Amino acid sequence: MGIYNPPKKRVHRGYVYLDDATVINSLSAIESGKIDEVVAKIAQARDGGFSGGLNAGGGALGGKIEGGKKTTASFEEEVVRTRTRFSIFELWYQKIVEEKALGTFDGWGEGAISSVKPGDTVEITGTLQIVPLQTLLRLFRWFAAQAQDQSSPFSQKGDDLKATKAGLKNLEALLGGTDEVLAMLRPEGEDGPAVAVVLDANWLIGALGRLDGTYTVVAQVEMVLGAEDKWPTVRLTAEAPVTKLERDTLTEVVGNFAEPAKALGVSIAANEAELTGPALLLRAIAVYR
Repeated sequence: MGIYNPPKKRVHRGYVYLDDATVINSLSAIESGKIDEVVAKIAQARDGGFSGGLNAGGGALGGKIEGGKKTTASFEEEVVRTRTRFSIFELWYQKIVEEKALGTFDGWGEGAISSVKPGDTVEITGTLQIVPLQTLLRLFRWFAAQAQDQSSPFSQKGDDLKATKAGLKNLEALLGGTDEVLAMLRPEGEDGPAVAVVLDANWLIGALGRLDGTYTVVAQVEMVLGAEDKWPTVRLTAEAPVTKLERDTLTEVVGNFAEPAKALGVSIAANEAELTGPALLLRAIAVYR
């Protein structure tokens, strides 16, 4: 008999990423606006008795106090939204499960994405890891900050510091002015198509370095890449569609960073500049254990 008694089911979710703005808006649409209505009513109920007492005086004074009451109601509503961030996801998740609107996978393999369509909402469990190029970009950003801090053991001076600053400038340009992060997901099961997950750093819960290990990812399918399709792992021109010029330039630039990356303990190959199909490109909604 084993020592460990596993839980009958998993109730707690340890989130590392949650785009709750998308979840709230989606749930509001599904529920015909009722989710916004519930949040607002909680705020009004808290203000109800207070408001009645203030309005008894009337006149100019009453008008001023009424204005204060509205400000208080707005603040309370925001507090309620913050406190229900995770529970909103549970409501939304249960709703799409009930509506059979969530795509799931029984294992993984070569034909796993043959029926997947862009726009599908899917759930996949697997090992998640930031792509090496993204790791390099953020690690070098940290190193450049240390190099300029003379109290740091990594501090630099003279030509070395100038070179580091120039390298940082080039890397920041490589980010394309966005703070999106690309991670690769290795689904549980047999070998099959690659799965890339686009994350927006604004919705991370905790540090980016936590995104390493096995997670459940709920996401919307952005693209289904065929066998001959390619997609850049980092965008140079975030405000314009992907072009051959961007792809060729990115491949060349990544090749130039291969050697410097070794000094930081990161292994980068030129072909990591692109995601090659067959593959799924997902935009994350939630990442949790």
